[in-house]
Amino acid sequence: MAQTELRARLPGDDLRGEVTVADSVIAKLAGRAALATYGVVDLRRSRLAPLVRLFRDELMNGVEVDAHESYADIGLHVVIERGLNLAEVTRTLEDQVRFEVERVAGVRVGEVRVRVDHVSR
Repeated sequence: MAQTELRARLPGDDLRGEVTVADSVIAKLAGRAALATYGVVDLRRSRLAPLVRLFRDELMNGVEVDAHESYADIGLHVVIERGLNLAEVTRTLEDQVRFEVERVAGVRVGEVRVRVDHVSR
């Protein structure tokens, strides 16, 4: 996967310029935010996870970033705790990931897509 850089404006009126943020950073931030969300047990790992781990960070497994010039769409593959309301957990997850990525990276988040791949026992 080719690295894409997203542009984020520096905050404040007295600062000028931009910061570029690699999509791998966005994926790590989204993965960390997802795992911190109540009801999310794990990020779904591919069957090729051992091979993928050689090339990607653990937090990036289960996270897809579609980077555009000024915003990023994020896709998550998650495992949810059994017995919880899936719609409620996924809505919270979307909000949490959007908030954390925008707060930390300063990159606008477009769409957050959540796919529940498994429910834990």
